[in-house]
Amino acid sequence: MARSPTKSTGAGSDLSAPSVEQAATHLRAALDALGLGDDPELATTPERVAEMLSGFRADQPAPRPVPIPTESRDPIVIRGLPYHSLCAHHLLPFFGTCDIAVRPAGSIVGLGWYARILDHFSRQPQLQERLADQVAGVISTELGAVGVIVRLEARQLCVEMRGARSSGRYTVTARRGEVDGRLEGAIAG
Repeated sequence: MARSPTKSTGAGSDLSAPSVEQAATHLRAALDALGLGDDPELATTPERVAEMLSGFRADQPAPRPVPIPTESRDPIVIRGLPYHSLCAHHLLPFFGTCDIAVRPAGSIVGLGWYARILDHFSRQPQLQERLADQVAGVISTELGAVGVIVRLEARQLCVEMRGARSSGRYTVTARRGEVDGRLEGAIAG
């Protein structure tokens, strides 16, 4: 979906930056079209939703790792990283935890980088499967890791609030490189 340019607001402004004001106008029209425009509790909702959605942008650069040399080839496991995103199909939240297992190949990074990468890819309308794939891919590519496993568990409010109206936790796993029993065992706990 192409974005239409917006007016420049001064030095250093981005002509392709989203217009929160324009989005709020369209959201207000959508609420009116659905017969919800007269509810006083929704008076500032279009502006709030537009502001919130403006933070979900896929065009921001991913955080770069700062490699630290290592001789270790033992798995590194990070468990329970919290994340949240919006379903790309319905713009409803999904949220949960992420477990990552990495077998390094000569370098490691500070552990906070994994959380920043997860947050980076979560900050766009997403699919849980694509999110796991993107996180595994960037870890593998940026670190040159021998093997990577990324497991995401989530509640999907698009499933709970519409369609199937079923609750539960959904788990997806992405793998890159040489994933052996030792790496699988490390992420399994």
